[in-house]
Amino acid sequence: MFSEEQVGKLQKPLLAKHVKSREAFGSGKLSYIAGFHAIDMANDIFGFDGWSTEILVLKEVNRVSYIKPPYKAGDKEKPMVAIAYMCNLRLSVKSEDGTVVTKEDTGFGDGQAGDTPAGMHSAIELASKEAVTDAIKRCLRAFGNQFGNSLYDKDGQAPIEEEAYEASKVVSTEQLDELTELLTARELNHEWALAWLAGEGWNAPLEELRTDWYNMLYRAVDTYGADERVLATYEEDIIKVMGLMEQSTTMKMLKALFKEVWRKTSEQKDKPRQLEAKELYETIKAKLEEK
Repeated sequence: MFSEEQVGKLQKPLLAKHVKSREAFGSGKLSYIAGFHAIDMANDIFGFDGWSTEILVLKEVNRVSYIKPPYKAGDKEKPMVAIAYMCNLRLSVKSEDGTVVTKEDTGFGDGQAGDTPAGMHSAIELASKEAVTDAIKRCLRAFGNQFGNSLYDKDGQAPIEEEAYEASKVVSTEQLDELTELLTARELNHEWALAWLAGEGWNAPLEELRTDWYNMLYRAVDTYGADERVLATYEEDIIKVMGLMEQSTTMKMLKALFKEVWRKTSEQKDKPRQLEAKELYETIKAKLEEK
């Protein structure tokens, strides 16, 4: 009914960064997703023209007038009004094959303002909009966890941090191709990779690798034989830099090249080369100072 891409997005875990919380009357904190986020997700998953809503009922269900006590000494009491609205709403989603899926649910909203004609209009606006948004969210939650359905189940799947979600994703074909290229460059193969993974505790095919395991394996392959590769190019690098030292035309150039030779020879603890480079430095320095 829905495309593979849509199903994949619907099955993703709810990220913790999209979950809000507020104090709920008499029941501690309430977790929820914001209305704008639910609408953004519906647009992303179903398409801007792939879903629609129809208000079946929108009506006032309660109105209470009360007096707000003074906030501080000297302030006057303020007449207030609290208005509650209920919305019955039908949400329709058009699937890839043209089938229309409909969900109906009820939302509630409330608004408070000063008990004046303008205040009542404001309270009605707040309450009615909140009721419609609540009804939309309740309809959308029928499509799963991306719309906060798990938040209604205290023992269900908890929202996941984005970093943990990215780490848990299965690697793509492109990533496996990159790994294969690197293995080939290091004169290794998939059997070596599977043996390394088994040693670390992973016993599944490469195609099922999680991103965090893939990253560890990639680093292991990338650094394989690093010391040997450095040694293989070390002598060539030293000869090249010392040749440039001989061609130096300024002291700044000579010092920079000598510093590079000293760094490379220090890494390899190559004392003979260091002495050779130092002698060359003094020779070229004397020539430059004569000019």
